[in-house]
Amino acid sequence: MTHTRKAVMCLAFSVLWSGSLGAVTASAASTPAPVLPPIVVLGSTAPAPTPEGVRAALGASVTRPALGTSGIWIGDATTGATLLDAKAATPLLPASALKLLTAATALRELGPAHRIATRVVLDGTRMTIIGGGDATLKSTGAGASLAVLARRAAAQAPKAPVDLTYDISLFRGRTLAAGWSRSFPAAGVVAPVQALMADQGRARPGGNSRVDDPARAAAAAFARALRAAGVTVRAVTAGTAPAGATEIARVVSAPVQLLVNHMLTDSDNDLAEGLAHLSGIAAGGEGSFAGGAQAMTATAKALNLPTQGIALFDGSGLSSRDRIAAQALGGILLHSAQGTFGGIAPALAVAGFTGTLADRFTSRAQHSAAGYVRAKTGTLSTVVNLAGIVPDVDGRVLVFAIMANDIPSIGRARTAVDQIATRLRACGCRTTTP
Repeated sequence: MTHTRKAVMCLAFSVLWSGSLGAVTASAASTPAPVLPPIVVLGSTAPAPTPEGVRAALGASVTRPALGTSGIWIGDATTGATLLDAKAATPLLPASALKLLTAATALRELGPAHRIATRVVLDGTRMTIIGGGDATLKSTGAGASLAVLARRAAAQAPKAPVDLTYDISLFRGRTLAAGWSRSFPAAGVVAPVQALMADQGRARPGGNSRVDDPARAAAAAFARALRAAGVTVRAVTAGTAPAGATEIARVVSAPVQLLVNHMLTDSDNDLAEGLAHLSGIAAGGEGSFAGGAQAMTATAKALNLPTQGIALFDGSGLSSRDRIAAQALGGILLHSAQGTFGGIAPALAVAGFTGTLADRFTSRAQHSAAGYVRAKTGTLSTVVNLAGIVPDVDGRVLVFAIMANDIPSIGRARTAVDQIATRLRACGCRTTTP
């Protein structure tokens, strides 16, 4: 298959839905019409796969030592039937594959059209910037940035000098999750989670290392932007906005659906934590790691996913204490393929092309699956997971979740996991012939 044809397949698969182009999500509605028709899920007339056919196609690939301690679930997206269950109910470390549940929870609790606001209020000469939990807020540039917010606030500011307060009371509790290494911020893995940050808490825009107190750094940057806009700023302190203060400026994020797209395609940890905290609030709890975990668990239960042994400590999957079953991850993708949380399937990285799968499925043994497999990755030092969707050669959409923990080698585990997905793509799984 040529590169051009694979690209066309990516576009066709990006509108995968329960049966018609009319149901494409709002975020995908502006994309060009696909050259190939969308892949039908519900109502598919493609030959139905069988458990025997799937087992024959996969053979010994699901029992390779490279997979370490594994859990694997494969299902038929059309009927929801289980085609392979290899310890799929055993809770394992999800790593970033947990972002699938974070995405479903954010779409359920916040809604795909919701935008996150960063606001400025004024009470006399006291100005307060109120963090809204937007992990995409920038220091400069168009759109949701401190520079834009400062210009808008300056237009309404008094002529007298102002004292600036930054209010981060929306989020509570610890800023590093249980099971996180304290080295994560300095290493650039994730910033301390606060309701106000700019450039995802980076020490400098475009850099990697994160500061210890993103809110304080963002407030200082906002103060500089205010001064550049002509406002005299005296002290900058932490606090809460006065009751009855008047809003004078705000900027808003992109819609949650687009935030979910970025979070899943590129596995953005800061965005995952912001969405999880906000989901906790929307679900009636608090903006904290615990509140996010409660909202995520409630989503799993509402979707009738297996929750026995589930343990959630963050929204990004970075915690060494997180546990969830492969069947639960597969279940989220099954719901997405069938229409519930339909924005998840098009947001997955495309094998060999985008996001965290851009450099995978490129070998001779696996290139036939490039452009067809869409999946969420999950990688830690001893973990390689892959959960996604793929049409087999008959045109039937299969859902898979492969969790490999306690692996001896990340490289060998990735090869083994990707080979399973490649075999599913090549499978005419209605038969018992490999």
